[in-house]
Amino acid sequence: MSIDFTGHCRLSITDAQRRIDYMRREHPEWFGGVLYVSDAHLGRFDAEIARQFGIDAKSAFSLHLLNKDWLDECREAVEYTYRVFGTTDLVITYGNDSIRAPLRQYQAMPIP
Repeated sequence: MSIDFTGHCRLSITDAQRRIDYMRREHPEWFGGVLYVSDAHLGRFDAEIARQFGIDAKSAFSLHLLNKDWLDECREAVEYTYRVFGTTDLVITYGNDSIRAPLRQYQAMPIP
């Protein structure tokens, strides 16, 4: 069984990709070590799936846990993803079945 998350995002593909690149630079041990994170995209059904979770997505990305022994680090990395994107612009789902809610609300981080 794999552990996969999807980030459904209100930001454009370009703006979401800037944030993904930032996460990869700031925490390569998480985003490239613990988790594989895809580039931002918007597939054929991504917007429709996102609407089921209450967000009008303009982009999406995937997070795949690379080793189940790293589950604690994965939780930290997913929470950090919410901090980078902000909780009003992002909903993260577990297996596209249920929302992985943030521990608290976050404003989007300013990205240089």
